[in-house]
Amino acid sequence: MIIANPYLFAAYAATWIIHIGYLTTIVRRYARLKREVEEMRKAGVRS
Repeated sequence: MIIANPYLFAAYAATWIIHIGYLTTIVRRYARLKREVEEMRKAGVRS
């Protein structure tokens, strides 16, 4: 298989890596936020 443009492939791969990393950080932040909300509920803090 001959890659027509290696820079295009590199850009495509880099874009996917960036997107996956971004989604990973969003999932982690959401999990941490959910945990904090549960801790606040257990402590009896009201909003």
